[in-house]
Amino acid sequence: MRLHGWTIAVSLAGLPFILPHVVEDFAEGIAQRVGLSTGAGAFLLGGFMAIQSLGLVLIAADRRWGWVLTFWVGVIWVTGAVVDHGPPLAAGGFRTGAASVIWVAGLVVTQLTAAILAWRGWRRISRDLSRVR
Repeated sequence: MRLHGWTIAVSLAGLPFILPHVVEDFAEGIAQRVGLSTGAGAFLLGGFMAIQSLGLVLIAADRRWGWVLTFWVGVIWVTGAVVDHGPPLAAGGFRTGAASVIWVAGLVVTQLTAAILAWRGWRRISRDLSRVR
């Protein structure tokens, strides 16, 4: 499978981890913790996931912006998860136990991998575009 396909597949493979994790975040009051209502937080999450989806569609069309969006979406997912959940995970206990840890770990692994692959695609397409000029 080409870089395009692997990047799309890995990013989408994160959804089964992202969805239960985010539902748990909302149940724990993440929106209120950052000063938003639940509805506003859910709306922003939907917008963010739409950007993630747009990036994947643009990768499939071999557009540079798809690689850029997918890279930054992956970086944001990983950074948010590590900053917000890293300390409690390192302390040895996290929310509902193993399931919560698996959701965060799956999110981090899939989105970090997607970001790395997207970086490679971004660099490749940028290099190809510079040769055309």
